[in-house]
Amino acid sequence: MLAVKGFRDSGERKQWREKMIVSRLHLLIDRCVRRRHAEGEVNLPAEAMEKDMLLSLSQVLREIQSCFDSDSEEGEETAAASPESKDHLCLERLVAHLVGLLGAKNVHVQHLAGNILVQVSESLVESGSQWDDFIRFLCDSLHLALVYSFPLPSPTGFEGSNIGSDVLKCEMKKADWCTVSGIFRVLRNILKRLSQEENEDVIDVYLDSVNSTLAKIPWCRVNTHFSNRHAHNGTLGSIGNSEEGTVFPGNFVQFLSTVVQQVRFPEDSDAFGTTHLILQKITELVPDLLRLCQPKLESQSGSSMSRYLVHKLLVLMIRLTYQSNIKCSILLSWLQYLQHHFQRFLQHTLNRNKPVQDNCLEGSPFFVSLSDRDVNETHSNHLQRLSVFLFLRCSLTLLYTSRHADKDCEFDCRKKGMEGVFKWIEQQVPGDTFSNHGTYSKKSVDFSTCFIQLFMHEDDLLFKVLLQLLSVPLAGEELLKGEERLLQDKEICVRLSTLFNPVILFWIFLSELHYDHQVLLDYLISKDIGASCAEYLLRCLRTVCDSWTLFVEFPFEENINDSTSKRRRLLVETPEVEQNQILHPQAFENAKECLLSLQNSIVRLHQKKLFPYNPEALLRRLSRFQELCLLHETHAIAILLIEKYLTSQFGVSQSQLRFY
Repeated sequence: MLAVKGFRDSGERKQWREKMIVSRLHLLIDRCVRRRHAEGEVNLPAEAMEKDMLLSLSQVLREIQSCFDSDSEEGEETAAASPESKDHLCLERLVAHLVGLLGAKNVHVQHLAGNILVQVSESLVESGSQWDDFIRFLCDSLHLALVYSFPLPSPTGFEGSNIGSDVLKCEMKKADWCTVSGIFRVLRNILKRLSQEENEDVIDVYLDSVNSTLAKIPWCRVNTHFSNRHAHNGTLGSIGNSEEGTVFPGNFVQFLSTVVQQVRFPEDSDAFGTTHLILQKITELVPDLLRLCQPKLESQSGSSMSRYLVHKLLVLMIRLTYQSNIKCSILLSWLQYLQHHFQRFLQHTLNRNKPVQDNCLEGSPFFVSLSDRDVNETHSNHLQRLSVFLFLRCSLTLLYTSRHADKDCEFDCRKKGMEGVFKWIEQQVPGDTFSNHGTYSKKSVDFSTCFIQLFMHEDDLLFKVLLQLLSVPLAGEELLKGEERLLQDKEICVRLSTLFNPVILFWIFLSELHYDHQVLLDYLISKDIGASCAEYLLRCLRTVCDSWTLFVEFPFEENINDSTSKRRRLLVETPEVEQNQILHPQAFENAKECLLSLQNSIVRLHQKKLFPYNPEALLRRLSRFQELCLLHETHAIAILLIEKYLTSQFGVSQSQLRFY
């Protein structure tokens, strides 16, 4: 029994307890903030103030973690004295005070304040109490922080008069770009926690609040503010070029990239649903983001921040291309931007004489334990991969998918997509490489090999690009559709099908893995790339089985002397098919042994129920591959017997038999 208040059920009891905790947290935060102002008035040393603030915030964080885990009658009795009418105001003041601390000069204070906001969010989600109000207060704080961070006179409708309450306005008047960046970090961390819970209703509320806030902000004015390099009274240009002004674009792009990654996109959902609206808004923001970041990229071309912005912008655009409702006009605009601003990455020629030597990219694309020269080269390789993949993703999507509004749109998109691909291929591979369409020359296979080697150092991008290139038709398929195409269009089709033939790329992929089936198995059971690897093997094995002759007869020569890792490079020493055939049987045996060993490993794991998902579809494809291998072996034995018979009976030499 409760000493002060009775409850009808456990749900009411829990909700009432959470309201009490909000009040208690507000008192702690309010006391912490008041102490900061009081210490400031008596001119205490900054170091002492910061130390006291860190201790107070740490106490608040511990209080949250302990209060939401406890269920004592003592807490409930205390709650009886808390006026329920003040809960809403307490939560608003709590958010206002904590958001205000996100702009503190001490990074540890910023960090603790952000952690407290994330912890409060998680606790309110668990209790089902006041979380909608919490996220709305946080988004209103973001909007107000942007308003008051502008040094320019605000236009009508953007002065903040209709945004939030006096409590939020009072705190946000002191906001700067550091505060804005901090709010984006908090929103990003909250979304990552929500995605783990898989609570669709809560995520919808989150996305709706964020989308509403982003829609109200005139980003053209933000771009104008950041691109203006001339200071007025030491305010305008100084903020845009300050540390806060540099960090803000990175945090904002990082936040949007996380939203696109974490949000699930149901294909059959309403076009006006919350998920569609937020993704549409982010897509519309990309041009503003590019303009916002461009001055930073131009003025700091060699800095880590510049490379980070390039990385996050490319990642954001890549993730957005996987949304089914993205318009072809948007892909065209991104393609043009890449061709104009990322030429140094797209035009960099892939060279077999200088293989990619990335060391480690785990956790971040900017591994800093190398020398400055090695670091810059590693960054360059990573950004080249992203740029090339996005370029091919946009181009091939325009060429081989139906996202066009009408026939004129389709024709125009295909034409511009082909023009971009043609120029890129011309820069990478000379035109005379394709003079003989009937053979795969040394140069064409060299390029395909170097292309795969570029992506082998980042597994997630590797399978993305391999899956994307499966959309390229096999040689002759595009020309057999009966459509009258320009000579250049036919030439592009031939070049694409030659350089990115899925069967040839599969050969190279296996060779780069050193035909190690354990590496393939690790890919398949990986939490991050297992689904992508399984999809690639399913689709590629079907293509291999349908194009068995090409898979069996394609010749190449390997160099294993300088292979120091689990992957070895594929080298083609001679361009002629006849000269390479004598080296092919061993390569085919290696590939066959690799795939059949993979099949056996999957079967054993599946029988013990240790495989992380149902591999039946993949096993069926591998069984079909095994059947074709047995047929090929039977055929080879038959040919060998016939050769022996002809040699013994008629004296025909093996060179004469091979000629016929």
